[in-house]
Amino acid sequence: MIDSYVPTPANPGRILIVDDLIGNLKVHERELRNHPFVLTLVQSGAEALEACSRLVFEGILMDVSLPGMDGIQTCREIRQSKLNSTTPLIFISAVRIGEDWVKEGIDSGGIDYLTKPYVFSELLVKLRMMVRLSRQRDAALAGERNRALLEVAGGTAHELAQPLAMAQIVLDRILKSDTPPTLQELHDLRDCLESTNNVLRQVQNLHTYITKPYASGHILDLALSSRPPFQSPITDQPDQD
Repeated sequence: MIDSYVPTPANPGRILIVDDLIGNLKVHERELRNHPFVLTLVQSGAEALEACSRLVFEGILMDVSLPGMDGIQTCREIRQSKLNSTTPLIFISAVRIGEDWVKEGIDSGGIDYLTKPYVFSELLVKLRMMVRLSRQRDAALAGERNRALLEVAGGTAHELAQPLAMAQIVLDRILKSDTPPTLQELHDLRDCLESTNNVLRQVQNLHTYITKPYASGHILDLALSSRPPFQSPITDQPDQD
């Protein structure tokens, strides 16, 4: 069975590599040249944060020893970003004495680590793993959003059914009567139309739905959608489809 989450030439993985030594970046670029990854190479924590503010990555390879802001602090900052707060991140370091950096790295938001020198096949597996994790998470969130939209559709149908049914009853009564509609009947019909209009306004505001956390993602809240439009957190994120 084909794994639809792994990187392929048609759908390469988007990887950020952070290393202060240009020589190491060139090695990574050369090693991965014939593999399905699109690389962004930077030499400092500040450059990594700038890249993460513009682009969505599916994996980050972070050197621990960086000038100024080290890799661990950079990871903490990335975890606060809008676009890459959950992007899988693996630390890489030549340090082998002690494990403090490993614990700190995992505590800061990393998911794994590599120590230099490493076997290239191990690096390749870890990069593929990061991309797979990222895509599986995106697929899970998309599934939650689809289920939420189905709930919204069902709620909308339920909300529309009652005023439309009442409007039908009022209209039938008016049409069957030999006398002009009464003021009360007109008021009843107006109330039905106002209720219908309120539900339609909720549907029109789908793009400004207020969201609430669900499984580290967002689901839609129909009851709050009729409030005045605002910039919802979910609209700040680029479409990754």
